[in-house]
Amino acid sequence: MKLEQAIILAIANTEKEGLTDIFTIPFEVGLLKNVLFKEKIASEIKQRILSNSLEGLKVHSISHVLFPKKNVYDFRRAALIDPLDSIIYLSLVLMIADTIEKARLIKSQNVIFSYRFKNNSPYIFDDKNYNYTTFQNHVIKKSKSPRTKVLVKCDITSFYDRLNLHRLESTLLSINADPRIVSLLNNLLLFWANRDSYSLPIGGNASRILAEAALISVDDYLYSHKIKFCRFVDDYRFFAPDAKTAHNWLAILVDRLYLEGLTINSAKTSIEIAKKTDDTETKRQKQEVDRTRIIVGYTGTVPTKFRELSEKAISTLKEEPLDDLESVIITNEILTPDDVKKYLKVIVATKNYHKLVSINLLVEKFPQFTPYIIDILIKKSNEFSLVARKDIIKYFSSLLQPPTNLPEYILISILRLLGTEAYLSKESLMSFWRDLKRNSGAYIGRAVLDALAPNVNRTDVLEIRQYFPRADNWEKRSIIRTIYKVIDDEERRPWLKNVKIHSAADIFSIEIFSPCGAKKIKGKKKILVHD
Repeated sequence: MKLEQAIILAIANTEKEGLTDIFTIPFEVGLLKNVLFKEKIASEIKQRILSNSLEGLKVHSISHVLFPKKNVYDFRRAALIDPLDSIIYLSLVLMIADTIEKARLIKSQNVIFSYRFKNNSPYIFDDKNYNYTTFQNHVIKKSKSPRTKVLVKCDITSFYDRLNLHRLESTLLSINADPRIVSLLNNLLLFWANRDSYSLPIGGNASRILAEAALISVDDYLYSHKIKFCRFVDDYRFFAPDAKTAHNWLAILVDRLYLEGLTINSAKTSIEIAKKTDDTETKRQKQEVDRTRIIVGYTGTVPTKFRELSEKAISTLKEEPLDDLESVIITNEILTPDDVKKYLKVIVATKNYHKLVSINLLVEKFPQFTPYIIDILIKKSNEFSLVARKDIIKYFSSLLQPPTNLPEYILISILRLLGTEAYLSKESLMSFWRDLKRNSGAYIGRAVLDALAPNVNRTDVLEIRQYFPRADNWEKRSIIRTIYKVIDDEERRPWLKNVKIHSAADIFSIEIFSPCGAKKIKGKKKILVHD
């Protein structure tokens, strides 16, 4: 794909799907609605890529936030990449995406179901036909086949984190990807990995494309050995005629992955009798596809987002004994994920929301469920009385009191709750902001600023503004946006002039208060092309 086309597609995809499917879409993405700003970004990215050097890309280091995966006590290191850097990264990958897709096993073979590239702006994957749901359906179908007696399930240990960048570079060169782009990508990834030769940033579409490229030779090897298998990202399924063949095929995969510096996760590997009827557990865990992507967080052993219950589910859950479930929550010191999920869903189905007032039991016994619980509280806020909401605010505000040793993902979810209209506690948020330490986390500062943004007054903003010289770019953009909204033009103008000088390299910061296409009319800005 040509450079200009790749940049346009990268911007369009970012505007539509955001920077990552892990963090909420930041307000910076909304700035891309301005056509002139998109043109400015495209020009800047083109210039940087044409420099053909890491220095010319002018990218920032990345940070990471631990975020729950779908299994209990399992986490991913979600990458926090600056917006412009993210679009640069995606632009580079899209330039070789067609080459990568052509080198993969073809779609019609129904072997590889993950992230099949499709040049269809603003979406870049054929997720209508190739997604986790179709992968699961294919597994069920193949398991029912008379030729399949044994099913092998396995996945790769810490796939993204352990992916060897030098081997990825060799793979890309072997499929005739543009050497200049491959070299630039390799230097970028090594910079982000602090030169330790491993790890793709987790969460964005660019890394998804490269992760698929990294397994091309493994897939080809398995296929050449006539192994009956399918794959979704790092999840493999083998459809064997007997146990001996199943063990042999698994050994072949292990041996081939070793050459790539990868291993299978033995704790998640199983060899079992193929089921000839629909597996209800598999069907229950199917991940919902929203137009072009799996919605991260809604499924798995420990979900982080609450999906509205169907009428059928509500009818079934109403038959569950809520008192017995509550007794388990209260009396058991150690809770299972299924106990917690069922209890919460029955509360929603029966509308017994008063049971959640004692929510501290769940949060303290199974902290990993905190984001899921908070998502329910936000989505069902109208179901809680004013007294109940005050109790919820009081409890979660207490968790922000220093010293707090909560994981960053839990703190982010609490800040989100206390920044919503129904559970607003500006006092708690401001207190947390004042006590915030620089080593508290990669995204904590931005999270509390975003929670405060709709709720602060001039006095609050003047206090927050004092922190600006020490803020990172994510925090600076949020502070700029808040000042622009709260402080009047006469008072903010001198300060913003300094910002324009010191933050000139961050075009997203400048766009917040000086949109492309805006002009002054009687001391005010009139936006010509900007929503």
